[in-house]
Amino acid sequence: MRWSTLLPLLVLFAPAVAHADEIRCLSGGSQGQIHLSWKLPADGQRTSFVRYAGKTAWLRLTLLSQDSTEMAEGRPWQFDSVWEEHLDGKVIGHYAISTQGARIYGFDYTNARTGRQTAFSEDIGALTDTGCRWD
Repeated sequence: MRWSTLLPLLVLFAPAVAHADEIRCLSGGSQGQIHLSWKLPADGQRTSFVRYAGKTAWLRLTLLSQDSTEMAEGRPWQFDSVWEEHLDGKVIGHYAISTQGARIYGFDYTNARTGRQTAFSEDIGALTDTGCRWD
């Protein structure tokens, strides 16, 4: 069988892997010891995902609210959003995220059970062609 015949089948059954341009790497906690990958939502989507370092499963996020602000004429708008984190059908946390263009200016997590908050910062050095990597 020729490769040109197999290629459509390979594409059809290939796992859905996020490309580096669809992922942001973040580190947080008191000493930056908590790491996560955030899969950016596609335009108009109300679903996103996060995966913590060392874990294989992605946790589903759903958009709870979003506001936008024009910061200056000709500059990218700032988007402030709140996302609910789900596990086994339950809301286990909330993320408050502020972005402007491709940059993240705020990424804060609140545990729904304890109320404990964790601030994250974008970790540009962790981004590779295949996702986030923390050494």
